[in-house]
Amino acid sequence: MRLVWTFFAGVLLAGLALFVTAPILAGVALVVHVTRGDLWTVMSAPSYFAVRDDNGRLSGRAVNVVFRPLSVLLPGDGRPRPVLARLEIDTTEFSAGQSDGRIRLDVWPVGSLSDVRGAPLYRLLVPGRGATLDPDGMMVVERGSGRRGAYGLADGAWLFDADSPFAILSIENERRRYVALARADDELPPGAVAVLSYASPQKVIRRVLISADDPVRGRFLRGTVASTRPSIAANDTGQRTIELPLPAGLLRIAVVDDDLDLTTAAVPAGLRIREMRPWVNPRP
Repeated sequence: MRLVWTFFAGVLLAGLALFVTAPILAGVALVVHVTRGDLWTVMSAPSYFAVRDDNGRLSGRAVNVVFRPLSVLLPGDGRPRPVLARLEIDTTEFSAGQSDGRIRLDVWPVGSLSDVRGAPLYRLLVPGRGATLDPDGMMVVERGSGRRGAYGLADGAWLFDADSPFAILSIENERRRYVALARADDELPPGAVAVLSYASPQKVIRRVLISADDPVRGRFLRGTVASTRPSIAANDTGQRTIELPLPAGLLRIAVVDDDLDLTTAAVPAGLRIREMRPWVNPRP
């Protein structure tokens, strides 16, 4: 009997020793692996999910971190440069339905080892419930309200908002352009209906304010923006036109030389369009 208990005691002690030393051995193995040959610089961040009971109400927090190498046209450069993006999506109080969490983006240049070891080019913090990194150099943030915001990865600058799916068209050299429609904010003049943005992943090329002559009609049309999806039409000569099927009628703006030709636009009766300049982001 004594031998049996001695055997199980030995097994228990061996298990405890393995439990304590296994993480240490794994860490040593990792260090040996990544330092064999050239020295590696390791960047890591935790992704996790946590849940708790707040007085009978279930609440939770999900943090997801992803590192992604990209090729981005940086300010002052004539060709794309490699960068490393660290995207952190921190979603809290998920049971609240429409509440936003926090989106954090850090971007480093990848020209030398000292670049990655140093401070990022910039850090962007915005509210949101989700985000995606476009290979063309743009981050799209989804908010609880249903609105999406686009930010350029070159410098983190806000580009445009969209309340409906935006249209994408390609121009020469396979460059992409985005056409986005957003509901006019309350601080815009009476009668404002929507803001149309024509942008590249690096900058806004043209931003247009769509307004109604009658402020009451403008408020009604503003409520239909989320269901109005921009589209791109092309005729036999290859001329491309942006079409907005508004309840007031079809609004058409031609794309000429990578810009919007407002002088030849077909605008429904009772509506007006004008370029927004200067313009700023009304929200963070």
